[in-house]
Amino acid sequence: MRNTSYIYHAFFVLFLTFSLANCSGNDQETTRTPEFPVLKKPAKETTGTLIPTDIKKLLATNTCLGCHKLDKKLIGPSYLDVSERGYTEEELIALIKNPKPENWPDYPPMAPMPWVADEDVEAIASWIASINQAK
Repeated sequence: MRNTSYIYHAFFVLFLTFSLANCSGNDQETTRTPEFPVLKKPAKETTGTLIPTDIKKLLATNTCLGCHKLDKKLIGPSYLDVSERGYTEEELIALIKNPKPENWPDYPPMAPMPWVADEDVEAIASWIASINQAK
């Protein structure tokens, strides 16, 4: 019985020692490094033409943004590059549904996208055609 009281006293003394050590009494503020890196906001597109919210939703839903960006080459050409080619809306609709790899030989061929709803393709094509006109 007597040995166990020494053990309890020893643990109590250790606990008290560690508790007091953590309360150093140093009133200076310490700068803590965040545990996770702070993410910076992405840079805005370089052109000033932003993708409208409704079009961006269509592009994301139909996986277009996986290969195309507004003003940068990704897997496919940028929307600005496509717009600069001067395709009509009807040509763009046809090319989205059934791409012609010979039109863009420096890029991997785009897969045909027949499942995209006609109204979605029309909205996307209209927006792409309008980009070059907005400049």
